[in-house]
Amino acid sequence: MDIELLFSRKPFVKEDHSHFTYIQPGFSQKVNLPKGKTAHKINLPNQFNGSNVMVEAAAGGIRQSKAYYANELAVQVIQNYGHVRVTHEKTSEPLSKVYVKVYCRLSNGQTRFYKDGYTDLRGRFDYVSISTGDLDGVREFSILVFSDKHGAVIKEAMPPKQ
Repeated sequence: MDIELLFSRKPFVKEDHSHFTYIQPGFSQKVNLPKGKTAHKINLPNQFNGSNVMVEAAAGGIRQSKAYYANELAVQVIQNYGHVRVTHEKTSEPLSKVYVKVYCRLSNGQTRFYKDGYTDLRGRFDYVSISTGDLDGVREFSILVFSDKHGAVIKEAMPPKQ
């Protein structure tokens, strides 16, 4: 999956996975739920380790999809200041030069590109500050944090209180 392209087409992915309906499955498996159980855990095949995948389950006329983004990122959204802090998941080292792309949803429901850039030496990125002062009309943000080496994470945040 090209995470940046999918994010740019539909930045608020948490609410709608219908744009993935054109994806041909790379793997499909029929699983019989054990008697008396209402839940069952299935491990992904090894071929998908370290990959971004869309997992879909269907049963009894119900279909659920969830995107899984393989990553080694710990992303902290500091909503009061409009910052993200990106560190390595295992070492907690700040990650610099990580790409961040931000879209906003306006009060009128419209979605648009807001800002992009890279984390600084401290692993921080200010996702709110822009020179136009358009923050007043923003209802929420969708933030893609993307590293070629460490994977991707999508977070959503409210604008800071002014």
